Amino acid sequence: MADSVILSVCDLETEFTTDNGVVRVLDGVSFEVKKGKTLGIVGESGCGKSVTAMSIIGLLPRPYGQVVAGKVNFDGIDLLGLAPHELYQMRGNRISMIFQDPMTALNPVHTIGKQINEVLELHRPELNKRQRFDYALSMFTKVGIPSPEQRIFEYPHNLSGGMRQRVMIAIALACQPDVLICDEPTTALDVTVQAQILDLMREIQQETGMAIIFITHDLGVVAEMCDEVVVMYAGRAVEVCDVFTLFEQPKHPYSRGLLQSMPTLNVGHKQPLQTISGNVPQLDEMPEGCRFCTRCQFMSTKCEYQQPPWELLDKTHRVSCHHWREVD
Repeated sequence: MADSVILSVCDLETEFTTDNGVVRVLDGVSFEVKKGKTLGIVGESGCGKSVTAMSIIGLLPRPYGQVVAGKVNFDGIDLLGLAPHELYQMRGNRISMIFQDPMTALNPVHTIGKQINEVLELHRPELNKRQRFDYALSMFTKVGIPSPEQRIFEYPHNLSGGMRQRVMIAIALACQPDVLICDEPTTALDVTVQAQILDLMREIQQETGMAIIFITHDLGVVAEMCDEVVVMYAGRAVEVCDVFTLFEQPKHPYSRGLLQSMPTLNVGHKQPLQTISGNVPQLDEMPEGCRFCTRCQFMSTKCEYQQPPWELLDKTHRVSCHHWREVD
């Protein structure tokens, strides 16, 4: 399968208006998503992963959040330049999203059948009522929902967490999107159901050739699902590489810290888990230079005042760090 780029994000900047003034939540985020591949976006809570997704598909809360700079190119279309009604037609059709908590993402007063039917009514007007019903049943069957003829008339509260997430996947895939954005879709699920959902998504990707943006803080899921990875910290991308490089040769101190803080079976019985010292800076108190500098063991004076440029290590690996050569 050709590694052609389907979605390109370049120097994306997003700001939010708060009681303390305007804060920049995303600062120059750039990455590419290839057809048929999975790009992981990882980082601590609050680093800007979900805001990146919301910025791409135009779901930022208005009027408080807005994209102020950058480009988002989807298959030759400038998403940031689309009128609201044009983006509305694109969203859920060629680009879909699975949200973290299906209980809040699904409407509790409508049956799951009605909710998938709404998507088909909007984006597949050529289908009549009976065809939409049959198509919805086929999608529920495809994602592994048992007895779909019965389930299609049920409400979200009648279903388990795993079944609700399968409904969300069916709705997101109903129009066969080119890009699927998954915002921590397995966080609220137990590990057994999580494995089933990941297997399902991988199977559907192989069938359809869609690209996936997988947002998570779970590096185990990254290793399982992703081809390439963007590591984010405090609103900036700090390292972009393929998944093997991330686990074998990370070159940003934050990436290395994330990996070292993962519990393993090799840790001694009384050996404490490693942690990254310090705290993430507040959005309205970001350092002038590297945002990770106050927590970094390699920090120097220029780290405080000079934003590190991107260093291209090879064609698939780039890092934003003054001291990447010292990271082993």
